[in-house]
Amino acid sequence: MDRKYIKKLARDTIKHHFTTILLITIIPILLDIYGVISEDDGLRILPSFILSLIVSILASSISPFINKLILKINRHQPISFQKDLLEAFKTDGNRYVLTMWLREISIFFWSLLLIIPGIYKAYSYSLVSYLLVDNADFSYKEALSKSEELMEGFKMDWFIMDLSFLLWDILALFTFGIPYIWVTPYKWVTYARFYEERINASVSVKHFVA
Repeated sequence: MDRKYIKKLARDTIKHHFTTILLITIIPILLDIYGVISEDDGLRILPSFILSLIVSILASSISPFINKLILKINRHQPISFQKDLLEAFKTDGNRYVLTMWLREISIFFWSLLLIIPGIYKAYSYSLVSYLLVDNADFSYKEALSKSEELMEGFKMDWFIMDLSFLLWDILALFTFGIPYIWVTPYKWVTYARFYEERINASVSVKHFVA
């Protein structure tokens, strides 16, 4: 997996669609900024565990809707906030939210065993929200299973991708989260590009084998 190439594609996409992507990712941006600000004990409203849980569930619940728009931008397809968000919420909202909650619950229970199994499963299920968007007939079991299949042998690539944003995250700690206005959209588009690479590679292998 060529991380530099994927991130370059992401930067090019953001360069041409920054305002739109900024609007699409505004809730994750606010969640990231709030996460940094809440590290100050004086601003902490809830215990860190409960706060982290709420943020994780909220972020997971909305991720398919956000990724639906980002994938369309990556694929040079026109987007419509009414059709791609409002109508998607009516037709697929329950499936999206239920699947993402079940994903979080599964990761949580794996984490009860030890931290490492939880992290392993989190990376295995990294592509679930994209698969839900691309496959209207997928059940939650199929989405989780397909994500595991696509991430087999590529979890370390995703982990290194995470690490490549570490300096941005550290900078955000000392600047009240302001860098997240740029880096949060950057992350979302990069991860969507990662998914595209895995899907394209998977299809190519199947055609080659056939």
